[in-house]
Amino acid sequence: MIEKIKYRLSQLITDKHMRLRALSMLTALTIAVVTLLHTSIHTIEVFDGERTYVVTSLSRNVASVMSKMKFKSDKYAILNTNIFYGTTSVQITYGFPVYITQGDKTTKIEFFGGTVADALKQAGFTVDEHDFVEPALDTQITATQYIDYTDIGYTSGTYTEAIPFDTKTEYTSALNKGVSKVTKPGVKGSQLVNYTQKTVNGVPTLKEIVSTTVLSQPINAVQLMGTKPIPANPKNWVSTIVPKNEIALDANGVPIKYKSKMTVRATAYTHTGNRTATGVWPKPGHIAVNPKIIPYGTKMFIKTVDGKYIYGYAVAADTGGFIKKHPTGIDLFMDTERQCINFGVRKAEIYILE
Repeated sequence: MIEKIKYRLSQLITDKHMRLRALSMLTALTIAVVTLLHTSIHTIEVFDGERTYVVTSLSRNVASVMSKMKFKSDKYAILNTNIFYGTTSVQITYGFPVYITQGDKTTKIEFFGGTVADALKQAGFTVDEHDFVEPALDTQITATQYIDYTDIGYTSGTYTEAIPFDTKTEYTSALNKGVSKVTKPGVKGSQLVNYTQKTVNGVPTLKEIVSTTVLSQPINAVQLMGTKPIPANPKNWVSTIVPKNEIALDANGVPIKYKSKMTVRATAYTHTGNRTATGVWPKPGHIAVNPKIIPYGTKMFIKTVDGKYIYGYAVAADTGGFIKKHPTGIDLFMDTERQCINFGVRKAEIYILE
């Protein structure tokens, strides 16, 4: 078949008239091809503010063509695009880092120009009138920038709290001095509190009370306070040491004010002809202790649990071998051996005064 076509063409070309027609057709075809190529070639001019990059391409996909071009940086944004006949003019700008610090966290974004507000929005921060921003929101950013952002918020709420009651004191000589007795218990009131809570970067800080509404009024308590004098060193005390300050006792013979209480094993000892471990000559009121439990110099009030002995005011001044078997025990000094034998071994209550 091909050979037949070639033969037929050779016959046509031999004819002068046909040769002219063929030449005319070839010329038209060439013009059409050139015209088609001219209209298909597309020119792209990219200006980055300093330099213009020019490239021609058969593709009309500007983004695709630009992705293959080599600019000063591959981090850029297109500002505007203009098309004039077969030329597309593109203006770009290069990105730069912007650092936004909130508390102890810093966020980095690639920014292409705009205000501080634009940068914060791009980074995902929602700014309101309470927040602190430095530099100001309308500051233009054209190069690497550091922004300090503090998210300040306010929330409102309510809670219920107690209103304390007062205590009215009445005095009576029917009770020992320093002894008190409640005759009418107090009742706390309650109130509704409205507040505003400030938060800084999500952390609650200042809470401001806006208003309070009383829900119930408190009922004050009434107590009796004794005025009956108490001897500084009652006759039934074994101790002969007189305290500097009067020790007020309640109706049960227990100090009204004390720091702590211990119940221990108690024995008694008398004169040995030696000074105490603290260097003083012993007398009733000096007691031997384990200084690791009760330090030397500790002031206390001692009575037996059965109530038969009120040793009274005492000072830790000595120690002894008893602490090996009874480390929490005490040894009470007495004037005579007979007193010690009569006392024997008993449980005693120690009220630490100071």
